[in-house]
Amino acid sequence: MTLHGGPGAFSVDHEFFRNIFEKDYLVVYFDQRGGGKSDECKDKSMLTTDQFVKDLDQVVDYIKEKYPNKKINLLGTSWGGTYGFLYLIKHQDKINSFISSSGFADSPQRNSALISHERKLANELLKSTTDSVKKKRFTTILIKLDEIEKSGFKNFFSDMNLIRYEFPKDLGFDVYWARPELKEKKDELLKDTAFYARVKYTPELLEKAIEKLEYINEVFMNTESYNNLNILNELTVIKKPVLVIQGEYDYAIGVEQGRTIYNALKNIPKKDKELVYLKNASHNTPFEAPEEYYGAMKAFFKKHN
Repeated sequence: MTLHGGPGAFSVDHEFFRNIFEKDYLVVYFDQRGGGKSDECKDKSMLTTDQFVKDLDQVVDYIKEKYPNKKINLLGTSWGGTYGFLYLIKHQDKINSFISSSGFADSPQRNSALISHERKLANELLKSTTDSVKKKRFTTILIKLDEIEKSGFKNFFSDMNLIRYEFPKDLGFDVYWARPELKEKKDELLKDTAFYARVKYTPELLEKAIEKLEYINEVFMNTESYNNLNILNELTVIKKPVLVIQGEYDYAIGVEQGRTIYNALKNIPKKDKELVYLKNASHNTPFEAPEEYYGAMKAFFKKHN
């Protein structure tokens, strides 16, 4: 079963996994609460990590009842990687194995890591430029980074937009791409009518799904339990096989996040846990390192099924 990103996104994972897993596995794609083709949800009390775990448990139980002889493996991407860990903490007995791709388990660490990276870049650029306009901009960024850090991320959604999307433009890097030139491959998909047919979307449905994503994402990001989420200590209860995979330049979750998660999985035997860093890749691993990405996943599932 695939767990898409967000929170609030929607499953177009069929596009990425159809030729990789569907020949050998029954693959379940589902849109999480309020996202994609699921019913719209404006009730903020229902948009919580606890509720999402309950939702996933219902889906898992449904699959187990419908296919009693099949093992259930989870594959979570980005927020889905975090979502899978939240589920395993409570219901690992129902799951055979789990792949966390570009997920996080320590939000404060990922936020501090990004701020530290941007502070380093801003200081270096400040020293190397003679352009007064740029100097002023880099100084402004440094001041704002300090303010955000000291605020404890009280305006989490707007703060994240600044440090993930605005500041990187001036600092010369991309939080989500190690090789931004490959964005074109992703953009081409959204212009391809065959893509819409494969994932059973129309441009209009996609536009509506994106609106729902923006709403749900903002709700989650302004919720204390999400924006300060740290489940590292709870990961010690997990004993099922886990593969942790991320790009080496993934600043969206922090470049040390994968190692942090792997080390926190203390009660999984070494033969059953793996950590894979993908070279020259960031958060968009299917586009930047497809062979290594899919290869690691296929080998892991083959080993544990």
